[in-house]
Amino acid sequence: MNHGVIPAPARFEGADGPGFAIRPGTVVAYADTGITPVVERFCAQIARRTGLRLAPMPGRRAPDEPAVRIELAAGGELAELPAPAGLSPGGDHAASERYSLVIDSGQIAVHAAEPVGVARALTTLIQLAATSPGEVRVPAARILDAPRYAWRGLSLDVARTFFTVGEIRRVIDLLELYKLNVLHLHLTDDQAWRLPMGRPAGKPEPGAAWYRDEDLTELVRYAADRFVTIVPEVDTPGHASALIRLHPQLRSGRNEVEYELPPGRQRRAVWLDPGLPATFELMEQVLAGVAAIFPGPFLHIGADEPRGMPDEEYAAYVRRLRHLVRTLGKRPLGWQESARAGLGPDDIVQYWLAGVDLAGSVPPQIRAQLDAELALARRDIEAAVAASVPVIVSPLPHCYLDVPYAEPSADATQKDRQGRLGLRLYAPRSVAEFFGWEPAEVLGPGRSAQVAGVEAAIWAETITGFDDLSFLLLPRLAGVAHQAWSPAEPAGWSGHRDRLARHGQLWDQDGFTWFRAASVDWA
Repeated sequence: MNHGVIPAPARFEGADGPGFAIRPGTVVAYADTGITPVVERFCAQIARRTGLRLAPMPGRRAPDEPAVRIELAAGGELAELPAPAGLSPGGDHAASERYSLVIDSGQIAVHAAEPVGVARALTTLIQLAATSPGEVRVPAARILDAPRYAWRGLSLDVARTFFTVGEIRRVIDLLELYKLNVLHLHLTDDQAWRLPMGRPAGKPEPGAAWYRDEDLTELVRYAADRFVTIVPEVDTPGHASALIRLHPQLRSGRNEVEYELPPGRQRRAVWLDPGLPATFELMEQVLAGVAAIFPGPFLHIGADEPRGMPDEEYAAYVRRLRHLVRTLGKRPLGWQESARAGLGPDDIVQYWLAGVDLAGSVPPQIRAQLDAELALARRDIEAAVAASVPVIVSPLPHCYLDVPYAEPSADATQKDRQGRLGLRLYAPRSVAEFFGWEPAEVLGPGRSAQVAGVEAAIWAETITGFDDLSFLLLPRLAGVAHQAWSPAEPAGWSGHRDRLARHGQLWDQDGFTWFRAASVDWA
């Protein structure tokens, strides 16, 4: 059945009958007033997307009339669903996202063990209602659902292109719509230092914007209300040019070097020097400030692409930074290169540099560099597998949303935007090719138990504003969300394509600019 729900539920059994018609004044009844904010957001979404105003009825049973009835209760058929695999972004305090929906002409019955499960169920109802043709009618069905992986996220690069708090809220709304629960904020890079901490008083970085403490606190609150955890990333020791511009005392005389790209091309690398006392004096202050604002249990240390940095210096830096993070009561997470500093049982790595097709125009020296880095990446992942540490999988060919689109757009006016967005280093990929992967197989045969979660990533080298961002996110983010939440299904791309066809109207309602891939028959 083409039900239009993304991610596809674990079980969706269509039933006979006309389904449930949502009409003005339809009651939403619930006894537990703790879920009032969730219900109010659901009613607001239905009103915005369909024009129908519902009637929330907290604290008592609904009258005997067609209604949406919500009950918080564990056990029963919810217990039949397996626990999600991998790592919960809430740490040891993982909340259950399981829910069931029973829909017939007389009622919609929602059951969930916890408020987050209610939120996931109501998100499914929003999608069903907002994508129904004609009268707002939810099809008769029995739905039993839970996520495949506990960690399902998006890494957002706000260092190369600054996005306002309001724009990041819109990204969080999109994560909520697709049952993603992690926003990984890439807050620092060579281009800019977006954090308020680590910034010398009275010395703003020329031309650069950054977030105030209250901006970040507001984003944490907004995300938590939507069951999204923000994981902050402070990317060092490489990618540190912006920090060194702010703190010239971090120049040690050896940490800004020229290195050779084969064959014979020179590049400049900047890295934080672990032998310089000022390095860790500053990083202690920065990490303490970050830990105080972001209450989640994880802090991402970056640690990718330490180009030009001696191996022993890199390993010493990463080991000490991990120690600092732990003293702050957080658990460190780093890109796959961080495996080169050794791995203990409490470490986590994020795998990104998988095999990638390069554009035909890429010069030989860049191909040679990538081949060398891929060889190192394979060793990094072998080390992570050998150490039995959790691995968040973000394989570049299927999770990097800055890979250019291959197929044409169904809208000829999008040609110019499509032509300038996405890194031209990568060979373009179709939406179907991007979707065609299996997270459990990324680490190799017999290693699925180490997959801790799935995360997409969007890098902003070619992005000039929010419309560019949403164009690269949609429709592919919905596919990553499906792979992270839903069990593997025989229909694969064809089933996802049919569901995806209904979602363009949702994005239009939300005012998103999105890629109208010609391979999808948009409703």
